Amino acid sequence: MPEDFSRETERHSPPLFIHFDVEDHHIKLDTFIQTADSARRIIASLDQALFGGGLNYELVVLPPESGSFLQRLAVLLTTAAAVVVFLDSDTPAGFIEGLTGKPTSAWMKEFGSLSREIIVDAFATEEPTEDKINDSPDPTREELACRSAEKFLTAVTRAILEKETDELVRLGMEDGELVGALDARADFYAACLNDGDVKRVGFTPDDTFPIPRNSFPGRAQKPIRKEGEEDPPEWIVTIENINVTSPNWVQEDQRTRQWKGNDASRRDCYFVIEDAEFWRLVKRKDLQVEVWDTLKVQWAYRVVDGKAKQRRVLRVLEFNGAKLATPLPPDAINAILGGHSSAAGSRAELSLFEGW
Repeated sequence: MPEDFSRETERHSPPLFIHFDVEDHHIKLDTFIQTADSARRIIASLDQALFGGGLNYELVVLPPESGSFLQRLAVLLTTAAAVVVFLDSDTPAGFIEGLTGKPTSAWMKEFGSLSREIIVDAFATEEPTEDKINDSPDPTREELACRSAEKFLTAVTRAILEKETDELVRLGMEDGELVGALDARADFYAACLNDGDVKRVGFTPDDTFPIPRNSFPGRAQKPIRKEGEEDPPEWIVTIENINVTSPNWVQEDQRTRQWKGNDASRRDCYFVIEDAEFWRLVKRKDLQVEVWDTLKVQWAYRVVDGKAKQRRVLRVLEFNGAKLATPLPPDAINAILGGHSSAAGSRAELSLFEGW
């Protein structure tokens, strides 16, 4: 968690306003928690779809202001490394412009001028790594890149909550990785609908509430999966060694900040650890943690457009050379994933990710 909320004022990070029109100056605790969690899930979906799951961020609650109940949230980034992933992505231009009113080229220019172009120029001939970005001689440049990414995430999240469902579907959110953001949006309005005191909702600090209560039921409907829609790609399971470059020792926080490491091909990878026994050892402090940790894992992933997605560590087999467990048998894996195929190990990974 960032040191204190005053950083938001100092950094001018734009708040995400969620403004509830209520008779009194309070709302139910469940409504507050559920709507904030829906916003968090929208941001997590955007991170996965647009930044490859690589953003290192926190969603924080800012001090309230007087008046009708105004919820103020802020996205605080601590590294701009994943912005480079966005620069290399093939995000549809119409989607970004349709949500933010600002063309993708403008966002690319802003992000690029504050991250890739400056960082690459600083290191001359080689592509930046996260470690080198963090060691950049001018930290204010990365700070500016983080602020740009925060502004972008806040603008897109607000648009997803505010725009009509039909418009979001037209922009392509009904398919692919962003469908999770639509599901989270539906839960947001379901929470508002379940609180009879909420008459309208707005997304500015002003007393303007463009979303009336009679539109909550329609917005609370989750998108219907299209008939005949292709099944998601099959899970592929393999065993591989990972050099951890950025761990996350808080199990619950993996939803917003995944582990980061280098795979057998020395390429960056992001993943979550689902192994309950591993987390039991963590909580008991039975692991010998080092500066650079190594994991041998049995993990699952899906291949989408030639890239591994949704990496899930099912079993941590070794930690810094110490044996922790044996691999799960196929029946146990199927019970978790509902079906899978196996790869031969790290050698299979080399050909699979060739050219990344």
